Amino acid sequence: MSKNKMPPQLLEHFKKKAAGKEGKESDESDDSRRKEAVKKARVRMEEKSRSNYGKQKEAGQERP
Repeated sequence: MSKNKMPPQLLEHFKKKAAGKEGKESDESDDSRRKEAVKKARVRMEEKSRSNYGKQKEAGQERP
């Protein structure tokens, strides 16, 4: 086998993988996954900021 050639099994694997990615469906699913992940992250950040605000408020009330 040449220095720059892939083994046939590995080449077949990558060809199958590339064939599966050609459709637009995978792009749309990637976009929808990203949007869902952004929404989840935004909700988590809002919840975290709310809980931190409550902690700060409580801490401020306890001090003289």
